[in-house]
Amino acid sequence: MLRRHRAAHAYMWKALAIFLPAMLIAALAIRQHGPTEKPAVQLEEPATGAGASAEGTES
Repeated sequence: MLRRHRAAHAYMWKALAIFLPAMLIAALAIRQHGPTEKPAVQLEEPATGAGASAEGTES
């Protein structure tokens, strides 16, 4: 029984050693990057300076 147990563990570790890096490479390959990626959309103008938030609250 012990030998079968060791053989099963060895088989599973070998399968994981092939499967996990293959999944990582596939995930990196299908990830969008470069000029095909859409640029970030800013929701509001960035603050320019330390007093920018105080100036915006005064009316």
